[in-house]
Amino acid sequence: MTEELVTLETAKLLKEKGFNWKCEHLIDRNKVITKYDLPQSMSCCTEIDNESVEFLCPTLYIAQKWLREIRGVYVYVEPVIGKRWKLSFCDFNVPAEESDWMENEINKGNGYKVYVTYEEALEAGLQKALKLI
Repeated sequence: MTEELVTLETAKLLKEKGFNWKCEHLIDRNKVITKYDLPQSMSCCTEIDNESVEFLCPTLYIAQKWLREIRGVYVYVEPVIGKRWKLSFCDFNVPAEESDWMENEINKGNGYKVYVTYEEALEAGLQKALKLI
């Protein structure tokens, strides 16, 4: 699994949705990432400095795991021809026959978008899912 960190935009969405798992990386608005020794009292996606807009942020994998385990939404990335990637979604909070509502909502009108990298696809999927829940 990837160790890429979420973007600042995703970190803000995670905070908004109640993400509070421990993290050890800091990201600022210039996308500068630094390792951070997190005090026990601080959770992930905590805004550190209002002026520079710094957030403690998780890896893509941790954000994906939280979304699945805590919010019941599974964002998964599937390979397509030509070493490209596409997104799929599953909502465990509804009956199986209704679980594709999120995927239908995200892809309506535009069809399935194809991404160049796995990380780009996962980041986009996390953002889309977080905006819908």
